[in-house]
Amino acid sequence: MAKRSGRILSDGDPLIRLESISKTYSEGVEALHDVSFSINKGEFVFIVGPSGSGKSTLIKILLKELDPTSGNIHVAGSDLGTLKRRQVSRYRRNIGVVFQNFELLKDRSVYENIALAQRVIGVPKRKINRNVSSMLSLVGLNDKIKVNPEELSGGEQQRVALARALVNRPTILLADEPTGNLDPGNAWSIMELMNEINKLGTTVIVVTHNPEVVDAMQKRVIAMKEGRIIADISKGRYIYERN
Repeated sequence: MAKRSGRILSDGDPLIRLESISKTYSEGVEALHDVSFSINKGEFVFIVGPSGSGKSTLIKILLKELDPTSGNIHVAGSDLGTLKRRQVSRYRRNIGVVFQNFELLKDRSVYENIALAQRVIGVPKRKINRNVSSMLSLVGLNDKIKVNPEELSGGEQQRVALARALVNRPTILLADEPTGNLDPGNAWSIMELMNEINKLGTTVIVVTHNPEVVDAMQKRVIAMKEGRIIADISKGRYIYERN
């Protein structure tokens, strides 16, 4: 059994469980409607769907940036509906996030970009040095530790973003269009790296519009349209919009 954020997660429980999640914004727009699914520890899952299908809202709910209008959500043993504000930052340590635009600090070195994620949670300097080096070895960028992100290629910047997302040893890696700004070669390299990270035990969730990657990797695919789940296939290909 694993303990997270004051809750107990039994070995047989899903790592993530959404039960009838709906979200309606103040202007009356329903972004999610009765969304239910579970993700087990160690899974690799693609979430696909056209713009406006609810993927961004779903990410924000998983990160506790938004609350659903109705329904229940449990992540890593925490009931997000009862999570107090002071507990949110600790909860988010369970989730490493990678964005399409990398979100790196251009005026800081590669080392500083990764180390900052450790400093904010109070990790001692000696451990930060060791952990940053370990993460850069994982993503194959040990020789770039002193350079600034603007000196790197897009693929290298995304590798730095991955190292930053993983340095606090999160249970979940959530990637929002991680290959959106990369050429096909770099896109595939990043996905191969995520696959290796998944094999090491991290649960990986990738939101993407890249059918080539989804088709090649044959992982679980959850497809969304107009705020609803239209398909959930254990080893699937990219699922296009259905009428």
